[in-house]
Amino acid sequence: MGALDGRPEAEIAAALAEYRSGARPASVMGRIAKGFSEDESRAIAAYLSRRGPP
Repeated sequence: MGALDGRPEAEIAAALAEYRSGARPASVMGRIAKGFSEDESRAIAAYLSRRGPP
């Protein structure tokens, strides 16, 4: 399990959007998030939120 497992879907989706836009500083995650569309980011957030707490 990862650190994002079980977190609220909206929180994960917002973080991915912030990484994608550059609003949230990151060394690697910003580059990774830019590779996902908005729909893909929401799907990732939904999946991780259902995995349960870490």
